[in-house]
Amino acid sequence: MTATDSSAAGPAHPLSAAEWAVLDAMHTAGDLATVGLRLGLDQAVARQMLAGIAEKLRLASLVGDRASDGAFEVPARDPCPFCENYAGRYGTHGPPAVVAEDELTFAFLTPVPLGGMPGHLLVATRRHVETIFDLTPEEEAALAYAVTAAARAVRAAFDPAGVLVQQHNGVAAFQTVPHVHFHVVPKTAGPFPPAEPARVVPFEERVRQAELIRRHWTLAGR
Repeated sequence: MTATDSSAAGPAHPLSAAEWAVLDAMHTAGDLATVGLRLGLDQAVARQMLAGIAEKLRLASLVGDRASDGAFEVPARDPCPFCENYAGRYGTHGPPAVVAEDELTFAFLTPVPLGGMPGHLLVATRRHVETIFDLTPEEEAALAYAVTAAARAVRAAFDPAGVLVQQHNGVAAFQTVPHVHFHVVPKTAGPFPPAEPARVVPFEERVRQAELIRRHWTLAGR
């Protein structure tokens, strides 16, 4: 892609000329230090711009022309992969590595952690609920408790530089699975999602990580 190919970013979120310059320089230079030198930017500024570019392109890939009318839209995905997991029908990455579950919530490791380190958890409802707006009061309370316990447990288990808690509602907010869930992500310093493709963690490795988190989860009082 080049600076003249602005339609590639999607009609709802075109990149600015400065952002295209960063993207073009990154394509040829390969590292942020060189990009900064070429464009006269501080490396931290170049990193922030690249993260913003990634968000715009990700949103454009999910939304495209549908964002133009401003309507709230939940992603269409049938069957729901979380409900399939609950039913014992597993996808490409096999069964989930479960950390904790009860009658209302279900916490498991994502196969592709985005924090630059192990321990990226998804905390979801048992019931098929598309967005946070559809929760019962009991589910709201259970999720709050589970998300807090998850954050404490992954921090104790992996001692990350930070813990990111993120939740999405609607395609425009980057929701890709139509089942309400929270991301609890132990993070190294750096952009989210990472600039480089994250590796798929094998199931056996995820099971070992889940066991470690579970020990700390119990200590957290879950």
